[in-house]
Amino acid sequence: MILTFMLTAAWSSAPLATNRPADEAPIRCPRCDDWNARVEPYRLADNTWYVGTKGLASVLVVDADGLVLIDGGLPQSATIILDNVRKAGFDPAKIRWILDSHAHYDHAGGIAAIARITGAQVAAGRNGVIGLTQGRNHPDDPQAGFGDAARFPSVSRVRAVDDGDTITVGHTTITAVASPGHAPGGMSWRWTSCHDGVCRAVVYLDSLNPVSTDDYRFTDHPDVVNALRATIDRIAALPCDVAMAAHPDQLPAATATATSCKAYAEAASERLRKRLESERH
Repeated sequence: MILTFMLTAAWSSAPLATNRPADEAPIRCPRCDDWNARVEPYRLADNTWYVGTKGLASVLVVDADGLVLIDGGLPQSATIILDNVRKAGFDPAKIRWILDSHAHYDHAGGIAAIARITGAQVAAGRNGVIGLTQGRNHPDDPQAGFGDAARFPSVSRVRAVDDGDTITVGHTTITAVASPGHAPGGMSWRWTSCHDGVCRAVVYLDSLNPVSTDDYRFTDHPDVVNALRATIDRIAALPCDVAMAAHPDQLPAATATATSCKAYAEAASERLRKRLESERH
């Protein structure tokens, strides 16, 4: 089956009647309400908390000198994520950085609002910066054909990072892992969580699905296929004791084992194989 996605309405830049800021105006899509359902925050590792919604991950990395948030969900997810940060026992004002996995409305949509509220800096893959600052999919994105229907609130200032670059807050260093293919500039992120002398490798996994508009053929874009395959190999080789995926339901059930990243990559490889096979037929 060809993996495609359909939007039914675009983000609107007009403030709502409830005086909600424009960068929190809801995006409507077939799965948005389910994705955005509230869940309670929970600890993933000693210095790491899940603070996202039911279907859209957002992870908080904690250091005594400040916090780092990865991904911002939908525009309407921003208040939920910040509420979960508070429920986990942390002050959103101490968020120093917001890191983006990829510049799609369902993971980057809430970043503008969260950055505005917290004053945090934003970082993303180099091509992801293009999407974030324009508030739309990168022109080379397999989903670029959605056009204005996939718009999201833009972020005015974004630091570009490349594979292996680091973001450091206090004693915590988060390393960028290039993960293009699903979207240009995609990034996974990895760091270490230590407790009582035992350290574990933690990874936030970018999406690896070959999702596109109906008229897009991956077989016509070998550079995108090669990028996705290289990403799959890179993710499979990561040290990975604890993992979280941008869409939590796409992570294999064993989320706290050293094979999490490998299993995630293998599942992605199979989805890509099926997509290419379906296009050939």
